[in-house]
Amino acid sequence: MVGGRFVVGANLPWIDYGTDFGTSAWHTSGGISGREESRTRLEETLQTLGADGIPLVRVFVLCDGRSGVKFDGDGLPIDLDDEVFLDFDALVTTASRCGVRLMPVLLDFHLCKPPQIVGGVQLGGRGHLIATVDGRAATIEHVVEPIVRRYGTHEAIAAWDVFNEPEWCLRLLPALSRTFDPFEALQEFLRSAVSAVRSASSQPVTVGSAGTWQLDLVRPLRLDVYQIHWYERFGWKALEQPVAELGLDAPAILGEFSGRSDRVAAVLHSARRAGYSGALVWSVLADDDQSGYSPEIAGWARAHGPGTAIS
Repeated sequence: MVGGRFVVGANLPWIDYGTDFGTSAWHTSGGISGREESRTRLEETLQTLGADGIPLVRVFVLCDGRSGVKFDGDGLPIDLDDEVFLDFDALVTTASRCGVRLMPVLLDFHLCKPPQIVGGVQLGGRGHLIATVDGRAATIEHVVEPIVRRYGTHEAIAAWDVFNEPEWCLRLLPALSRTFDPFEALQEFLRSAVSAVRSASSQPVTVGSAGTWQLDLVRPLRLDVYQIHWYERFGWKALEQPVAELGLDAPAILGEFSGRSDRVAAVLHSARRAGYSGALVWSVLADDDQSGYSPEIAGWARAHGPGTAIS
């Protein structure tokens, strides 16, 4: 569960989307550990967050599978490449040195997007890993379990987020086939991933829900911590709705909110009043139109107490 007072955290969320862990045709030397510029940027960013009193940092790992995963001829995972663990070692070592704890996000909904080949690297096109029995089994066995087994007791890991905003896959998966139920397949994948984390790790497990409109996807999973994302386009009523009304069986955190908002303090106050146990700003390094990290966030954390990370 979430311990202590309200946690003010941040989404890193990547140095370079999808290529921070493992090799690809773009980066044959690997991710964070193989690129000095990436290591330096990671170090500087986590040092800043640690100095600002931000105890919890959410970091994306394998994203849409464009790096780090070895696939067979049928497109099923058969192993992680050797650089993945070197890159993950670099991440947890740096986090420990900087005094922050991590919430690694193993996979992202871009996995389900139509395939695109760019410079010899496949982006997306991995929806079959969720839609098929063989895909789900291979992904859990050869992607999820090896990472969680290796770092399942590491002090730098506060919690595991098995999937970022899986709801969007519900709109993308039907294009694969009309012979399966996307909701059932996705929920089964999440259930299997959560179970694998619990079997191999002592840390809590969560899922990065895109909002409150599809919580029936994750409620049956009995997560240790629920995680809801909110942006101003969803409306303030959605943020202010009491967590107690959401029908959850564990605490909830606000896993993403816009760092570009000119009402950051109001968001944090509203989230705390609504009963969330913490909030993580989006984001420190991404370059989309919602990303930002203003001094107001660190100031609010210092004034109200950053609390403790998920434990």
